[in-house]
Amino acid sequence: MPKNIPIFPLKITVKQSVIALAMLTLISCATPMPSEPSTNTAHWAKEISRQENLYQVDDNFYRSEQLDRQAEPLLDKLNIKTIVNLRFFDRNDDKQAFDHKNLHLINTPLLTWAITPEEVADILWKIRQNQKNGAVLVHCYHGADRTGLIVAMYRVVYQNWDLSEAKREMQQAPYGYHSIWKNIDKFFTAENVEKIKARLAQLSWVSNWQ
Repeated sequence: MPKNIPIFPLKITVKQSVIALAMLTLISCATPMPSEPSTNTAHWAKEISRQENLYQVDDNFYRSEQLDRQAEPLLDKLNIKTIVNLRFFDRNDDKQAFDHKNLHLINTPLLTWAITPEEVADILWKIRQNQKNGAVLVHCYHGADRTGLIVAMYRVVYQNWDLSEAKREMQQAPYGYHSIWKNIDKFFTAENVEKIKARLAQLSWVSNWQ
């Protein structure tokens, strides 16, 4: 039996808090990256509700911005059973909005400017495991950047998309991607994909022994 899987704790310092506030200010003023014309977008996520930035990735997977109680009819209609929340700040909004419903609420906070392959793998693992119980929704605040990266890596790892096409969907589809996050743009490397797959293999191996 292996030792405990390494845990990747999220710690935030005063300096990081200042950086976060500065970046959030820039984001509030930034214009989302404009969509470039494309003639091959039929395989991209399908729009469910533009107001909530809600899209269907596949039969069992959806993406959106932060939802509130007004979205309950949509959640019921789509048979969503699990919500994976990527927000670091105000991370309890899902609990406040949907705690009364029979939903599995998971918070796996990501710092937008410092995302690791191991964190991405852990989130993909939780998405995949919970899809056994029904549809899964993943979101951050805007449903654009952190959410976009997770969906892109889902495309690459589970749907065998190539990196360039997954990145194109993230940046060019109307989800509101902000080009200020250079680290997300640079995340799309074969090396990072291999790290994600290695971590997923580790999680699978340990799960089989439990």
